[in-house]
Amino acid sequence: MKLRGLTQSIETSELTAEADDAGSARALIEAQVPEGYELVQVHNSMPRGGRVIAKGLVRASAIEEIEAEGSDYFTAREALKAAVPEGRRLVTIVVAQDA
Repeated sequence: MKLRGLTQSIETSELTAEADDAGSARALIEAQVPEGYELVQVHNSMPRGGRVIAKGLVRASAIEEIEAEGSDYFTAREALKAAVPEGRRLVTIVVAQDA
């Protein structure tokens, strides 16, 4: 049995912005997201002084396909998990259909 999987980077980068309110701070973070990246999380804080400081996490949005084979689904799945490159996570698994 052959399985295919999609992997995505687990490495993140942090962006920071400061504004008068949470909505504006988030908009400033979103404007900083580089092409080819996705915004994963935004956390707002308001230290003394009244301004909102937003910290956003971004991750590369590109996915890569990997394949693995095994005598049955469970064996193939374990082989697929073992084939995931360091710094990446397995996002999805599908059974490969032979053409």
